[in-house]
Amino acid sequence: MISAVQQYRQKQNLERRQRFAKIRAVLDQVEDLINITGYFPIGKSVYALLNTRAKELLVSMNEVMPSDALKDRISEYETRLKGLDLNDTSLISEDFELPQNDKQIIAMINALKRLRSALRSEHAKGRVDTQVYNLEDQRLQKLQLKISVETLIKRGENAYNSNMLGSARQYYEKALRTIDEHTYSDDYTQQRHEKIKASLEQITSELRDANSNDARKRKSDELEELFQPKKKW
Repeated sequence: MISAVQQYRQKQNLERRQRFAKIRAVLDQVEDLINITGYFPIGKSVYALLNTRAKELLVSMNEVMPSDALKDRISEYETRLKGLDLNDTSLISEDFELPQNDKQIIAMINALKRLRSALRSEHAKGRVDTQVYNLEDQRLQKLQLKISVETLIKRGENAYNSNMLGSARQYYEKALRTIDEHTYSDDYTQQRHEKIKASLEQITSELRDANSNDARKRKSDELEELFQPKKKW
């Protein structure tokens, strides 16, 4: 009987630890997103939502395995949330700097995808007002588009400056397709669309001139070879 009770308690402890670890993993992801929000011009409502979610997870962890450390962290989040509003869509910051290397760009795009996924999940649970959700999701989507387009334009400019016209054209065409694949249109997409089209026209013109020059040079070389004195053997 004593052995059975011990086994039962061990099973309960194991289940508690497993549940605690599962909640902890989700909390780590949410807190990582909280840290990420400072790098993007997104609404305060997203920041408030993530902090609310983090506090709820801490409460769940404390219910599974209570501790003073968890209670202190819950209090910290409660204090922070007093100054936040889930319906405040004003921007946390308007500053944004395009990453300099491919790894940073990929990390930033993945972070935006995770933020959109978290926002979509909370909206599905009824924790986010639909109007707020639509506004914030569109902001994240536009930001994701901007990073992709600006990166492709930058690569196109670098290829053009290196006289790699074929590669430059491919980058610009991909940037144009990226814009066209989105259903919405605003000042940014229109301006970038015009800029890319102008760059492609310039490249097409230069490639045409280069091909014409090559053709003339080949013809001249052929004529020169034709009228060269014949060698006597």
